[in-house]
Amino acid sequence: MHAPTTGPLSGWEVRGDLACLLCSRAVASAQGPRDRKFVPTQVKVRNPEHTQAVREMRCPYCTGRLWLQDTEEIYVDRRPLTAEELRPRRGRPPKKRPEQDLAAAS
Repeated sequence: MHAPTTGPLSGWEVRGDLACLLCSRAVASAQGPRDRKFVPTQVKVRNPEHTQAVREMRCPYCTGRLWLQDTEEIYVDRRPLTAEELRPRRGRPPKKRPEQDLAAAS
């Protein structure tokens, strides 16, 4: 159940478990942008046999309603990396001395 990403490439998102209000079983996890109305962009079902029940937002065990709980806010950055960012950095960067900083500022 993946929706096409139409929002920004980076920003704060909400991630949590989809759990039943009646039996308290967590059947899937969802993630999406932090907005007033939460619309998940990614849903991971724990058991593939329960996909249809999760699409209907129903518990596959007792048909109770699913609810987003144990939420956390995460920062997601999906922008493409540049060649400079992908190149491995080797060794320790050279140590700068205060005299060099003053000479460079002049």
